[in-house]
Amino acid sequence: MSTIVVRICLARPGDGLGVEALAGVALGIDVGMQGAAGPVATAIDQYGGRLAVPYGWAQALVACLTEAPQGADGPPPAGLAYTCPPVRLIEAYTELGSGAQQRLAQALAELELLAVAEHARGSGIGTALLSAAEDLLRRDGRHLVFAKIRLDNQKAQLWFRRRGYLLTAPGESVIFNIGEATISFDDGGDGYRLAVKSLDASRHVHRVRARTSSYLTVR
Repeated sequence: MSTIVVRICLARPGDGLGVEALAGVALGIDVGMQGAAGPVATAIDQYGGRLAVPYGWAQALVACLTEAPQGADGPPPAGLAYTCPPVRLIEAYTELGSGAQQRLAQALAELELLAVAEHARGSGIGTALLSAAEDLLRRDGRHLVFAKIRLDNQKAQLWFRRRGYLLTAPGESVIFNIGEATISFDDGGDGYRLAVKSLDASRHVHRVRARTSSYLTVR
């Protein structure tokens, strides 16, 4: 009798087409598993799941459901979690100087892509990937992680809430201190809201309500 094994690890050369297909799932684009490799697949197949990007490293974690014995070639990835520095946010704070920008990159991460293949949904892969991504970010010294979720995706919003994330209201800001500077960012007004979580067990994301507005902060 075979045993289904869930394996989570950094993507490896050879996982490129599978990662690219899952990125398409996350973005709502059908890239398929056949044909020429695109830029994502090419990068994964050349460098693996740890990719140099502006202000640090992006990391692509993959999950596989397999009955293959250890060491044998298994099926393509069934899940993907891709984290990276929030480059556009960091570049919006050029006035702080390069040192402060690097500290912001070290403190804050974006969960840019999270996807599970249709055949593997309901198996717990998404939760396992999210937990593994958070653990990896925590080990790398990150303090806060956020994801953008479409306003009309109520199911995903509830999923993140159940895993300890606090969601912004549309247009609501997140205020985050990095020592000498206070950073403020929001959903960008493009049909998304933010799911935000502290990676520091001693601090939590809270909503602060003022007379005419509110914001999220960590304390």
